[in-house]
Amino acid sequence: MGVKRRPDAPRLEIDAPATEVKSPEQILESIFAPKVKATPVEQAEHALRRPKKVVYVAMANRNFHWRMHVTKFVLDEGSVPVNPFMLFDYYLLHTVNKETVREAMNNLIAKCDEVWVFGQMSLGVKVQVGIAKRMKKPLRYYDIADLPERIVRISEKLAEEEVRDS
Repeated sequence: MGVKRRPDAPRLEIDAPATEVKSPEQILESIFAPKVKATPVEQAEHALRRPKKVVYVAMANRNFHWRMHVTKFVLDEGSVPVNPFMLFDYYLLHTVNKETVREAMNNLIAKCDEVWVFGQMSLGVKVQVGIAKRMKKPLRYYDIADLPERIVRISEKLAEEEVRDS
């Protein structure tokens, strides 16, 4: 016993087929499929959605609370941020030896295209800057005193120093 339908009423497809579910292989094929008349570089650019510089974010522990603002700033500048405070929180909430985390951060510096320094430099940030310089990585310095309103690019000479964080 169902509800009677008028003969002239449109029939609704309740059991309409769901949209096609693609496998990971199909998705990857659609991303990396060669395009007609595209050069290999154009294919790679399209597949990777315009490769961007990867930027290591160097900032003192005392600026930890600005980590999201700084990460957003790097993204807004068109680069991919690698912010240790976003990856390792604050030394993984002190559940891992600090030296292990520092070693991991130094390895990240080696893998990044540039190093951007935010705020006053602690001893740890100075060491990271030294690593970047020895690896001939481009460096930028930013004043974050006016956060959350703005971040201002400054020269290396204007980058202020601070005492080592405890």
